[in-house]
Amino acid sequence: MGTHVALHPDLMEWAVSPGGALFCARVRQHIANGGKLNRRLRLQMTDRERADLIDLFGDAVSATDVQLARADRVLRSSRHTLPLRMLIIGAGGPIRTKRGQTRYRAIIKRERLMRERAETLTAIADVSELATEHGLLASLPNDNRRVPPKGSRAGTPHWDTYCAALRAAAEWFRTASRDWKCSERELAARALGGTKTWTEASKAAFSKLVGLPFTEAVHTSDTGLRMTGPAEWHRQGLVADLSLAEPFIELPGWTVTRDGRFDLQAHGILLIENQETFEAVTSRTSVPRNWLCIWTEGFASGALAHFLGIRVPESMPIAAWGDLDPPGIDIILDLSAKSGRSILPIAMDAELYRRGRKLVEEPSQLEKWLNEAKKHAETVPSPFKDLVTAMIEHGGLRCEQEGMHEQILPYLHHWLAELKPF
Repeated sequence: MGTHVALHPDLMEWAVSPGGALFCARVRQHIANGGKLNRRLRLQMTDRERADLIDLFGDAVSATDVQLARADRVLRSSRHTLPLRMLIIGAGGPIRTKRGQTRYRAIIKRERLMRERAETLTAIADVSELATEHGLLASLPNDNRRVPPKGSRAGTPHWDTYCAALRAAAEWFRTASRDWKCSERELAARALGGTKTWTEASKAAFSKLVGLPFTEAVHTSDTGLRMTGPAEWHRQGLVADLSLAEPFIELPGWTVTRDGRFDLQAHGILLIENQETFEAVTSRTSVPRNWLCIWTEGFASGALAHFLGIRVPESMPIAAWGDLDPPGIDIILDLSAKSGRSILPIAMDAELYRRGRKLVEEPSQLEKWLNEAKKHAETVPSPFKDLVTAMIEHGGLRCEQEGMHEQILPYLHHWLAELKPF
């Protein structure tokens, strides 16, 4: 790592000269990369820079390089009696080598882990229901492994999930002892540092620790699903006739999945990424006569994934129309994975992409989307491959679905009728 070195004013003045600054920067980089001070260091120097180096190191400097071992001897035998390494540290501060950086990161990682352990132990210390968990956590070896202790009821192999579940469970037991039942976000704010910090994994681990399903342990808010089409929701009578919704109706997603009867008379499900396009489909096409249209609102909620997995028969096709870009593909693949259902892209082919109006974006953004498309090239299902190839050919340019209504809306019902499963 090195220590602080106070240089003589003459050396400090030399270190900021053109030659001194060049030499110190290059030697610092050389040492940081693991290089030794016993070799020739090649340097491209101007006459002025070379003169500065000769002024301090004499014949250790040639036209193309500096002999570092000789430069070190010259500096040690000068009136400054200073090793070359100390000159570099004095000019620019401690040198962190690659090996030193690795050690430093390991130290920081361990300190963070020890702090997280101590904070979590403190958070659960006064909760008798978690006494066993406290003992397991306290008995972890003094190492750098970010893993939960064996035998924890949390049942997760992930450290962050484990800590979040423990802290939430501790706060839950405290509030339950006061006959208070927290809401989902209230508990997150009190125990996890923010209302939006829950993950599905931390909810599952928390439920195991408190011994109740998540929806019973806390008050949960439902997630609205905007939809329209040939379907009815019955719950002690007819609640909603979606075929009459103009332009749509919003149903409580988790409730409509769990409670009552959902009578679905549609040919299939059409998922639409953006709100303006969703409303255009519902009000300007005949699609809702035969297809249940649902707004995904970007990346879909767990409620929508659950609805598709529970309420939609396996035999019924599910299609999705999204932006013609990597996020548009990701939204569909993510929802397919969450719901366990195959989802067919519609109006997302290479021909439409090539004819579509592309977004104007900065070069750095285009590079990002191009790299995303290249990552997709080997992994996406076959219906997306031609679209991804076209994106790569066009350097990552993107098409938003709102700019393609004229090319798609008049033909959408016909295309849906021709969908083939994959």
